[in-house]
Amino acid sequence: MSFGYITRRFRFCASHRYWVSGWDEEQNQAVFGSRTSKYGHGHNYTLDVTLKGDVNPITGMVINLSEVKKIIGAVVSRFDHAFLNVDLPYFHKIQPTAENVARIFWQLIEPDLPEGVFLHRVRLYTTESVFAEYFGSEDEAVFSKRFVFSATHRLNSDKLKDEENRIVYGKCNNKHGHGHNYAVIVSVRKPIDSVTGMTIPLKVLEEKVRNFLKTELQGKRLDMEVPYFSDKPATSENLIAFIHAGLEQELGPFLYRIKLKETDNNFFETGELFDE
Repeated sequence: MSFGYITRRFRFCASHRYWVSGWDEEQNQAVFGSRTSKYGHGHNYTLDVTLKGDVNPITGMVINLSEVKKIIGAVVSRFDHAFLNVDLPYFHKIQPTAENVARIFWQLIEPDLPEGVFLHRVRLYTTESVFAEYFGSEDEAVFSKRFVFSATHRLNSDKLKDEENRIVYGKCNNKHGHGHNYAVIVSVRKPIDSVTGMTIPLKVLEEKVRNFLKTELQGKRLDMEVPYFSDKPATSENLIAFIHAGLEQELGPFLYRIKLKETDNNFFETGELFDE
């Protein structure tokens, strides 16, 4: 027998509100912004549930997908078209943040799994660019946001001769440079705050990352305007190392993972693998 992982995707629509009853309106607004409206705001949620276990030598499966749909679908149906704060008892005392919703899904799904099948990860997207992950650690979750910046570069190494550079880098060695719309996914892993329900407020993460990207990279010719590349090629491997070092100063030891998308076909990662 061999060990395997499978992921099943589910979708549901729901609304929720962020509000700490012990805070005044000003404090709630400062932390949650427009998400404090008493009428709530909504999402088309995407839920990815990853299971793990031994592959059955007879069926060739970790678990039959029809059983997965039955078990998890029954849980998802409770959330679909609900106002989470009001309609579901799980959120009467905790904030229905992406981190907490992912954790509740874990708690509801795990007891109904058959023997030998285990949860590996629950990933919940609130938008295409914002998602949270829960791995079963009682108080920890991962929160991620996708950002975009534009820059140009030329791939060239001072340690290679001109002809060698052309052979190694091909079109990317064009002395006039070329550009990309880079996408970078920044992930933070830390305990879920018992009051806010967040690992890090979205507005805080956005402020720190956008400020770094705007100051250091946005609209720049990397190999000519960013000092970091004065002694090394402006490859995406070196670029993601530069981003990681810069954001580590902003986010500290809670920076968990960075994924850099150069084109639709090329991805680069630091930290834990994205495991997509």
